[in-house]
Amino acid sequence: MNIPEHDHDAIVRRAIELLGGKQEFFAEADRELADVNGRWKQNVEVIGRILRAHLFVEYYIGEYLAKANPRLGALGEAKISFAQKVALLDASNTDIALILPGIKRLNKIRNRLAHNLDAQVTEEDATVFLGSNRFAALRAARTAEQAQTNEPIEILEDFAKHVAMALNYEFSPLSKAIYQAIQEVQFGRSET
Repeated sequence: MNIPEHDHDAIVRRAIELLGGKQEFFAEADRELADVNGRWKQNVEVIGRILRAHLFVEYYIGEYLAKANPRLGALGEAKISFAQKVALLDASNTDIALILPGIKRLNKIRNRLAHNLDAQVTEEDATVFLGSNRFAALRAARTAEQAQTNEPIEILEDFAKHVAMALNYEFSPLSKAIYQAIQEVQFGRSET
């Protein structure tokens, strides 16, 4: 709707009349602004940490899918959602199966944030991440070496890094070298 510039003053005057005068108009405007400001004042640090973890995991999922399916084409141009990318991961692969529940929970947290602006990671969320036995064992081993917090947001971030490592592992030169070394040392086979 294109309203000519000179009509704005008339619109404001009429809205003031409809609300019963200037005092009532500005009181209502203040109430609505207070509501907006209340929703605006969120814990931006936690929001940022959640979004960073989500974007980070999504990046590594995209990298994994491209490497696992080299003839797939430009995944970025396909404009598929996070959940659709997750659905493309091979759940029959044990390494993937171990991290899938946590990846899905991370998406649930991000969606929760988007729908109600509630920036928090709960103990229940952390429990889902720690349900990945390998992640929990690696984190426990790290905690034995250096102190870590058990704050749910810290667990979420650690899990995101674990996902990156898990998705990258299959295609990394380091993992290929380790696999070849295992074959040669334990089984006397050379893969070269």
